[in-house]
Amino acid sequence: MRLYKPVLIWLGCVSIINATTLKEIINSTLEHNINIKAISIENKAQQKAFEGVENIYNPTATVGANYSQLDLDMREVQVGNTGTAFLKLGMTLYDGGKNQAIKDQKNFEYHAGVYDTDTAKKELILQVVTLFYQIKTVGDTIKVFQDKGKTLKAQYERVQTQYNIKMTTVDEVLKLQSEYETNQYTIAELKYQESSLIRNISLLANQKINKFDYSTLPDVKNLTLQESTEIEALKMNILAKGETIKIASSVNKPQVKLENSLNLYGYSDYNNNILTDLPTTQNQLMVSLTYNLYDTTSKKRIEVAQLEKLASEERLNFRREEEKMNFDLAKQKLNTQLLKLNSLKSAVQMGKSVYEIITIKYQNGIVDNITYLDALSKKIFNEALYKQALNNYEIAKANYYFNSGVDYKSVLKKW
Repeated sequence: MRLYKPVLIWLGCVSIINATTLKEIINSTLEHNINIKAISIENKAQQKAFEGVENIYNPTATVGANYSQLDLDMREVQVGNTGTAFLKLGMTLYDGGKNQAIKDQKNFEYHAGVYDTDTAKKELILQVVTLFYQIKTVGDTIKVFQDKGKTLKAQYERVQTQYNIKMTTVDEVLKLQSEYETNQYTIAELKYQESSLIRNISLLANQKINKFDYSTLPDVKNLTLQESTEIEALKMNILAKGETIKIASSVNKPQVKLENSLNLYGYSDYNNNILTDLPTTQNQLMVSLTYNLYDTTSKKRIEVAQLEKLASEERLNFRREEEKMNFDLAKQKLNTQLLKLNSLKSAVQMGKSVYEIITIKYQNGIVDNITYLDALSKKIFNEALYKQALNNYEIAKANYYFNSGVDYKSVLKKW
């Protein structure tokens, strides 16, 4: 028992800190995300719905029994009590294509659901990637401001010492103290943002995560636009709408059914001198042909189904154009982020150089604290922007990958 408890504690720690890389977090999300589990259950329901109509002949087997009793004014040729047991087999030979259309409809809906699942997983992965690098951005920004805080604190202590020996004025001390306290508030606000983002990504992965590495995505090669799983799902839905039209149209076609009934009879309370040839076993085979000459609803149902299919086709055309636009914009965004990175890299170097020069001048009393704090702020601002741009570049990579329509599984293999 003493050994058992530490083992449980160790396993608990492993479950908390294990998912550190981006790929591990994504895999945990795909395996444990609650919404994905719900979608998978819905897919199974659609599969069962398809299996339920898989046999287009719709065979049936029915067993039953009934009992009837006649009283009062009975004729001599009537039976008072009759018991019947029966076995009835039925089959639809032709129903105007209705059952086949229902089968195809359920099949298309099932495959549409599979494509929708892939789309949901892709969107979830992109959401995880975005959150991951947003967390890295906030974390990097916190470190930058913490470094700024250390610098401000050192300068404040230095100026405080000078003030104590009457070598500077109180406004120098108060200015640095105010900047330091403002910087500490900024850090606290950033830590709240970081905590909020971490809880969101933990919710998606359905696993507590508090450790993140510096995962980067591979550089993007030239990609070509492919039809996404969302497009494939829309195409399946259009095919399903086509089957809805067939189902509605089947009402106006001939219906042929085959039915065979085996009946067993038992009698009592009758004149057996008159009724001597009552049947005890009978088998009845029946083929029925029906044709609907007129109804008031089938035409409207067909028109509704046709309009719904037309609307889906228009939605498909729009989505195709939208995906082309998103792919082009994702590629443009990626190139823009790369240019921004190069620009900010130069700005960081310049800000650092200017700050070092201003610091020497400030410590020697050549410039005032306003000039010094301005140089420090610009240095910190450029560093924070550069860290943000690095992480936004990774997000842009992910957007470019997934807006190309590439299957998410092949993308994860590259990552």
